[in-house]
Parts: sequence; structure tokens; C-alpha cells
Amino acid sequence: MKTILDDPRKYIEAANAQAAKKPGGICGDYITEERTAEATTVIVADGIGTGIKAHVAAVMCASRLMELIRVGFTLREACHKIVDTMHAARTTDIPFSAFSACRVLVSGHATVISYEIPSPILINNRLAAYLPKQRVFPMGLEMVGEVNCMLEYGDGIVMVSDGVSQAGLGQQYRMGWGIQGACDFVNSLLVQGTQMKDIPGRIVANVRDISGTTYGDDTTCSLLLCREAQVLNILTGPPARKSSDAKVVKEFTEMKGAKIVCGSSTAEIVARNLGVPIEMKSMSNAYHKPPSYDIKGVDYATEGAITLNQVYNILGEAPEKLESDSSVSDLYRFFHASDTINFLVGTAANPGHEHIVFRQMGVYPRDVIVRLLAEKLKSMGKLVNIIYL
Repeated sequence: MKTILDDPRKYIEAANAQAAKKPGGICGDYITEERTAEATTVIVADGIGTGIKAHVAAVMCASRLMELIRVGFTLREACHKIVDTMHAARTTDIPFSAFSACRVLVSGHATVISYEIPSPILINNRLAAYLPKQRVFPMGLEMVGEVNCMLEYGDGIVMVSDGVSQAGLGQQYRMGWGIQGACDFVNSLLVQGTQMKDIPGRIVANVRDISGTTYGDDTTCSLLLCREAQVLNILTGPPARKSSDAKVVKEFTEMKGAKIVCGSSTAEIVARNLGVPIEMKSMSNAYHKPPSYDIKGVDYATEGAITLNQVYNILGEAPEKLESDSSVSDLYRFFHASDTINFLVGTAANPGHEHIVFRQMGVYPRDVIVRLLAEKLKSMGKLVNIIYL
């Protein structure tokens, strides 16, 4: 079971801020992001013009670029195909969009490829520095810029559309605010102790101020912040072979991050192999309050399939709606507080889960509900891994 899941992970958190040129209008910029076990990719696209036509151009550009990366193209290969299309758009009626694509590996190595858009800003909690393009080279019949850097914990990359760099053009700034002006502004925020997550919103607000209480163009700012991932490991269900119990429990308890056991049988296996007692923590006759247990060596233990099903049903609800003394609520909070969730799913047959009562109540078997939870958690921006035992 020793996999890349056990390695320290650098987690990339995105914080974005946008404003349309016209109040209440459609922003012609678009941001998309995707996180995998290998890398986090964020794309900022700036459609030509403003309004719905520009928005469509930006969405088409960013979505196609992300899909090319998703199916296996390298960042450069994917950008090359998009740039070829943009070159054709100069002389045809194809929607045109500038873009900046940043891909950060779990090691922290970041690559940013920019086309017709300002270069990024490197930032940490003490200093911001404009990153001039280290390489400017032809990609087909167009020119692109590339920046490479290594992100450590607390570092970040700021990407902006030209609504930021051209703010105040012909007004306070003859040539516009410029990316260096934005960088100096970030440095002033850091001196004031501004939280890094608030920086995109502060930049967009300042663009409005220096442009005369309005926006000269659609404005976008995206911050990619590198920090240590909050990891959650969930062991649910007995392994397929009973002889693997001790090995699975040992490796589970050695994994980095919070550890949760879901399932009464699984809890018994863990307690037995750790040589500690299992104690009932809470017990209720109510179906919506599955029992929870205390096991020394794990952070939390509760019922299995029933609890996971109920958490799935409320995962998108507001936290103030939760009951305070419920294992379902507790598991909900663990999920929301985590960046990376590793499911370790035992595949031993459980005849009880085939009982017609479970079907009547709409309770999915363990393997099904884990897959459904994984999809919902991914849609929330979490990195989810499933290992079958």
C-alpha cells in the first residue's frame, strides 16, 4: 500500500477575483483549474473585446487547453495547438483569446506559458517580484513567453489579465498601471500584513480606483498559493484477505494526516491489531445519528456505509445546518477541512450490505458510495485517491 499518497504533498490553493468592464455585465475573462495527483493546472483566458462574445472566446480557449492537458498532452504541446488556432483567428472569424497557463507539479516546480497576456508575479509572505519571461520563443507563427520557478510553502504565483496591467491607461498612468505597478502594490499590501488570499480582491478593487471608479476592461486576478496539504485518510471495510489485516492497519496508522475508520467491523480489526480497546463514544437509536467509537491511534471512528451515505447527502449543505452531536456532522467537517482525501477501501464481501432493507432506505454499498463521494469531493476542488485493499 506504500504509494505516492504517503509522500509529503505541496498543495496549490487558488484564490480568484474578477470584475466585468460594465457593471452587472458578463466578464470577458475566464478562469479554470484542475487538480490531479501529479499537478495543479490553472488557466486564465482573456477573450478579445468584452461581454458575452469575449466570454465565449475565453471559455472555448481555456476549456480546450485544459482538455488537451487532461488527455495527455504536455503543457507546451497543448499551448502550441491553441496558439495555432489563435493565429488563424487573426484572419478568420474564429473567437480569439489571450491566455496564461500555469502548471505546478507536486514537487513545487511551476511552469507558466503566456500568450498575449502579462507575465506572472512571484510572491511570498515578505516580498513580491515581477517575473520577466525567461524565454520568449516562437510557437508556430506566434510568440509566447515561458517562466519556470520552484514554489516552497508560503510562495505563490499571481496571474492577471491586461485589465490589470492597462488600468488607468491615459489617466493616472500614461502607459497604464503596468505589471510592475501591480507588483509594487502587492508589496505594499504585504507590508501592511494583508492575508495572501485577500490579495486578488485587493488588486481588482485598486484597478477600479485608479481607473476612475469604473473598469477600463474586464479584470481578472488569480493567485496560486503553495502550502502544506491537509490530508485525510479513511479506512473503510475489511481487506479481501484476512491475512492482510495487520499489514494494512500498520501502514494506515503510519500514513501522514488525519486518520478515520468507517465501519464497525473495520474498527474491530484496527483495535485488535493495535492491541487497544475499542470504546463506544456515542450511541443513539436514531437512524440519522450512527454510533462513533474511541480507538487509541486513530483520530475518529464511526459506522461505515450508513455514515458515508448520509455525509454524501449533506456534503453541500451550509455548516450552520448541521447537528452538533452527530458522527455524520463530524465527518462532514473532516471532509471540508481537508485538501487531499485518501480512501482505503476493503473489498471483503459483506452479505449484510445486500439486505433488501438497505435498498429500501437508499443506502448504497460501500464501494458505490465511495465512488460517489469521490466525484462530489473532486467537484469541490479536493484531490481524492481511492486504494482498494
